[in-house]
Amino acid sequence: MKVLNKFNTSGIQVGSSLLLSLTLVACGGFPTAHPDPAKNNSTNYTNDFKDCAQAYPETPDGVYLKSRIACLQLKGWR
Repeated sequence: MKVLNKFNTSGIQVGSSLLLSLTLVACGGFPTAHPDPAKNNSTNYTNDFKDCAQAYPETPDGVYLKSRIACLQLKGWR
């Protein structure tokens, strides 16, 4: 028997939608442009992103995302 809430959807559907929404919001905050034209290219961005990812590994609570964003901002990305 399938249990439905008042919106006629299952808990799994609601949970999946919420998770997808949070993921999109979290990813929208990553800086992608550098004010220095010489550094504003995909190679430098990839290198800086890998450096920040290595410095702040993934954690179950997701705090590493804020740390990686702050790391990229310290490297000059906006």
